[in-house]
Amino acid sequence: MIKKYITKDGETRYMLQAYLGVDPFTGKQKRTTRRGFKTQKEAKKAERELLLSVEENGFTDHSSKPTFKEVADLWLESYETTVKPTTYQCTSMYLKVIVKDYFNDIRIESISVSMMQQIVLKLSKRYTQYSLYLSVINRVFKFALSLGIVQTNPVDKIIRPKQKQSHKAKIALTKEELNQFLTLAKEDAKPSLYVAWHTLAYTGLRRGELLGLEWSDIDFDNKMISVNKTLVKIGGKLSTQSPKTKCSLRTISIDDTTLQVLKSWKLEQKKLFFKHGIKSKNIVITNSSGSYFEFSHFREELLYFLGKHKLKQFNVHSLRHTHASLLFEAGIEPKTISDRLGHANIQTTLDMYTHLNDRQRSDVADRLLKFLEA
Repeated sequence: MIKKYITKDGETRYMLQAYLGVDPFTGKQKRTTRRGFKTQKEAKKAERELLLSVEENGFTDHSSKPTFKEVADLWLESYETTVKPTTYQCTSMYLKVIVKDYFNDIRIESISVSMMQQIVLKLSKRYTQYSLYLSVINRVFKFALSLGIVQTNPVDKIIRPKQKQSHKAKIALTKEELNQFLTLAKEDAKPSLYVAWHTLAYTGLRRGELLGLEWSDIDFDNKMISVNKTLVKIGGKLSTQSPKTKCSLRTISIDDTTLQVLKSWKLEQKKLFFKHGIKSKNIVITNSSGSYFEFSHFREELLYFLGKHKLKQFNVHSLRHTHASLLFEAGIEPKTISDRLGHANIQTTLDMYTHLNDRQRSDVADRLLKFLEA
């Protein structure tokens, strides 16, 4: 549309108001206004050229040159529909750090290979597992590439620094240390905590799998536990979702001792609930109000107990690691251990748990001698 108007100086000028269509990036209608044309013919020519440019090249204003954050937000919105809430929450956290520290207000098309190389070097110095952050950046660029916002992905051309190995040692208790710990826990810990620690050590369940466990998941007759959910915290609220991977959906056997520990606790729990007027929520390991255990509280209870009794320091996950290590020491096949732990592949099991403890090291030579002399 062409309109005539009068300037402050009393001169006649023409302006164009054009509808450019819907921006494929934002999904919003785009209109533009341009002024200062001396003739109507000049304004119409400019209008034709503008519409032709948009048709051939897309939008040429701000919407065609979005920032990294704008593209990332759009990608994250789509990504949310494809993953579990916990995965989305974690990725969103990574992305927030990335944008704030490295891509604040930077146009995505202006990010060069050299700039990306500097960013990845900074990430590698700052984070041991820097590849987790780089993976998110890479996915944002791939998304931008698919939309035609950028022509190349700078992440494809960078040299990736060697990822540092975590120096955090995986702690596994020996058989003697585990027995000492559980004996003291049975005598002095809260009943729910003793049951929790014993079950973790004797089943190899993940912390979330145990805390999300319901009584209906335990088959007392066939001595089996069905692992079909895990406790998670999303937006500050505890709830359950399907386990970590498809392989985490599994059924594991439980020994007679653990079976009796769980049976006794189920009876005691009913008595406690009745005494305090708590409505049963069918949860195996509960806090004092009968609800899910907070992850932080569960961790702090263990640290407090270990400190109180001056025991070897370890974390909740160490009980799962202990379970796996003792299975190896007992001669159980790696494939069987992998299935029991719910690992996606056997290599994960081998990489994590085939370290030798002191007892195994000293036993190697004697076992070889016995074999040769037989």
